[in-house]
Amino acid sequence: MNSQNILVWLNFFVADVADGLGPFLGVFLKSQGFLEDKIGIISTISSLAALIFLIPFGILIDKTHFKKQLICLCIIVISLSTFTLLFYHSFVLAMIAQFSIAMAGACLAPAFAALTLGIVGFENYKFQVARNEAYKHAGTVFAAALSFVFAYYYGIVSVFIITIAMSVFSLWIISLIKQNTIDHKIACGEIGDKSTFKQIFFNKNVIILALVMFCFHMSNAHMLPLLSQRAFSVGIDSSGAYAAATIIIAQSAMIVVSLLCFKILKKNNNFTIYFYSLAVSLVGLIIRGFIAANFVNTEAMVIVQILDGVGAGITGVILPILLSFILRGSGHINTGLTIVIAAGGIGAALSGSVGGIIATKLGYFYAYSTLAFIAFAGLLLWIFSFKYLSKGLFIEHRARK
Repeated sequence: MNSQNILVWLNFFVADVADGLGPFLGVFLKSQGFLEDKIGIISTISSLAALIFLIPFGILIDKTHFKKQLICLCIIVISLSTFTLLFYHSFVLAMIAQFSIAMAGACLAPAFAALTLGIVGFENYKFQVARNEAYKHAGTVFAAALSFVFAYYYGIVSVFIITIAMSVFSLWIISLIKQNTIDHKIACGEIGDKSTFKQIFFNKNVIILALVMFCFHMSNAHMLPLLSQRAFSVGIDSSGAYAAATIIIAQSAMIVVSLLCFKILKKNNNFTIYFYSLAVSLVGLIIRGFIAANFVNTEAMVIVQILDGVGAGITGVILPILLSFILRGSGHINTGLTIVIAAGGIGAALSGSVGGIIATKLGYFYAYSTLAFIAFAGLLLWIFSFKYLSKGLFIEHRARK
């Protein structure tokens, strides 16, 4: 098995591992007697910690030559923390376990980006990222379906076993990657003179992309929870099956979109395709908010979640590729990536508060309309920045070619 195929299968198995128990965490903690307030505190603190340490993780990944070992360590930490949650149910241990899972999960995203770039190089990076994303979403669907089936027949404990089993497969797959196949200079984008950290943090292209992703995730993150909550409120679903269906529909759409991105990028070498693709994801998010605001039926839900898959599928592929263009030669590509991811994470954290408060005070229509407007603001920023961004990047891209 060559390195490119190893990478895609690694993404397939790690997809379930990265989030630990994911949506099953709340269910499990409730079954152990935890109240909503304690579950919320655990979730909030672990998420905030992951955001705070994202950029330091990016700096570490750019500097270290132990990227493969770092990924292994993160997988082991998640497995051991998940195992701890299964047998020890005190609030403090649950907090420590989820904190560890969140930290390791935050480190995995930039580590995978660096490992991929270091193995395949700049020319093949865009194709490999698209394939990685398709397999990652396929792994999420596979693990979600497996977890729901086994949880139904054997209880929530089976979800722990599935997560740990996927971790073992992930460790086996990554062991197949030979250390000498990773070019650590390429992995961090080091070509010629390196940039300083100040130049990375104040890079206008990085700032613009971070602001756009802040708007995207602030708009996107709470749309799915609101969808499930409204379904419960109007009596469409009280079992959780509706929520499960929304996840599977969205992830399946992401697989298709990732593969489509792979085909488009393979046939079209025009650099502007990345800008248009990100614009499409923002437009899809606006339409998604409009449909969710005005329609409640099952058909609307399906369309809304397909559009979720379109937006997330495109950004998952385009974001690391854009950063590789913007920061190629800097030696700090993964630091820049974590800056943008952190901005998106802050937007996602705010999304729940904004959407939830407006839904409570004014209703779901205004909540969805507000979230859609935030996406529109991000689209305007992206369009107005296009000329400035493309001018600088076109010059650099032509020079490198």
